[in-house]
Amino acid sequence: MQAIIDIFSALHANTTLVFGLFLLCGVCGGMVATRIKWMPTITAFMLLGFIIGPHCLGLITTEMLHASQVLTQIALGLILYKLGNMLHPQAMLKSRKLMMSSLFETLFSFMLPFLLMLAFHYDIVLSALIGAIAVSSSPAVLVHVSEELGAKGPVTDRAKSLVALNNLFSFIIFSAVIPFALVGADQGLDEVLALPLYRLLGAGVIGTCVAWLSIRMSRSLHVREQHYRFAIVIGSVMLTIGLCGMLNMSALLAPLVLGIATRWFESAKHNLSRIGLGEGGDLFYIVLFVMAGAKIDLVGLWSLGLLPLCLVLVRSCGKISGIFLSSFYTQFERPQLTATSLLLIPMAGMAIGLVATTTNMLPEIGAKISTIVFAMVAIFETVGPFAAAHAFKVCGEADETEEEGTSPG
Repeated sequence: MQAIIDIFSALHANTTLVFGLFLLCGVCGGMVATRIKWMPTITAFMLLGFIIGPHCLGLITTEMLHASQVLTQIALGLILYKLGNMLHPQAMLKSRKLMMSSLFETLFSFMLPFLLMLAFHYDIVLSALIGAIAVSSSPAVLVHVSEELGAKGPVTDRAKSLVALNNLFSFIIFSAVIPFALVGADQGLDEVLALPLYRLLGAGVIGTCVAWLSIRMSRSLHVREQHYRFAIVIGSVMLTIGLCGMLNMSALLAPLVLGIATRWFESAKHNLSRIGLGEGGDLFYIVLFVMAGAKIDLVGLWSLGLLPLCLVLVRSCGKISGIFLSSFYTQFERPQLTATSLLLIPMAGMAIGLVATTTNMLPEIGAKISTIVFAMVAIFETVGPFAAAHAFKVCGEADETEEEGTSPG
């Protein structure tokens, strides 16, 4: 075994190697989860990722993970795109119950972590950045677990819409706080005001323009060419991410906007938002969660003491409190409220992306935030799949025939 580890350690960062290793290890994790009925497949993916990662066996080094970030971007981009398909701007604004739920859970999941960070004597800007990141929920956990359990119904749809909205709100709050951090870092006024606005508006423009282009292409297809719609979806997501990388815009917000705009522009006859990823979608989930597991550093997690655990608890309380307090207007029943709040608890992709953005713009603050957020993500991604699986059972939207054939994850 040591000889194998030495061989892998001697290799240069190779994206193709990492992709292949992640996929095969992910499949092994899925096989384990199938045989252990209580284990969600996401947990198995992350466990295998941790084992081969730099903080355990070291088959995958930190340099390899850094060089393979594009794999995570593509996987998360596709998931955010599909989540954006759940939101039609006009329908979203007309749904007062949805907006009320989203505003309440956003407010509480920002304020409680923010106040806790202040209580731990962190400065107000860093605390606000942590609060903004804490607003986001994990679309990947929600989408994967719902597909694995065959969950369908109003709670599932509402949770997907709420996750899309809180990721959007998280980015907006983050963009509003960043200028204050830049002022503290003695950045010029033009950079303080222009850069966050440029990244925010630029991502929106790119996502909208690529959506318009993809819809135009879809409408030009003949009947026997409809199978090209899948390629249009994949190509539009990758084009969006590539343009954001080239122009230094947010590769997190743009795919979400792409999904929303695609739903807005399309017609009943030319419908791209209903194009599924099929069995190929497993590739993206495996890569995303195996890589997330490989990044887990138990030593770093332990060194932070109780702070990450306290943040996990108060953020979870914020999500639950926000959903339940909004019930005076929404009038949803308790099982629906419980299930919805549990589905919002997992946190991953958007949080990691915002940490990377902070690190690029403000390395000193980014270093502090990354340790805290990665510790939170490690906890949330461990308990999140269990919470999501339980939520679908509570609201009665899990397909029992699907459950019999797969692990509850």
